[in-house]
Amino acid sequence: MFKLKRWITIIDSRNKDAVDSADVCLKNAGLRTKTWASEPMPVGGCGAQMRPADWSGKKPPVRLRNDMLYHLAVTADDEDRARKLLEALNEKGDRHDLSL
Repeated sequence: MFKLKRWITIIDSRNKDAVDSADVCLKNAGLRTKTWASEPMPVGGCGAQMRPADWSGKKPPVRLRNDMLYHLAVTADDEDRARKLLEALNEKGDRHDLSL
């Protein structure tokens, strides 16, 4: 029977390479992962630089800044194992800084 899993976000970073390398490490260890990118919601007002032309879908949006946040999540069952693997990887110095 299909069982729903709860996902826990373990990394939120602006460094795409670091999130990708952590994702590869966890997948090689046999853990299920999810990665996605998002951008912070702009503050409303004329200074938010929101362009209705970006929402039309006819051409790619104009990005004035690169504020993308990259996220990595694992299932709640694998959270402890994933954190230990990433800590071990960090101690070896094989990954980039994951701080925002």
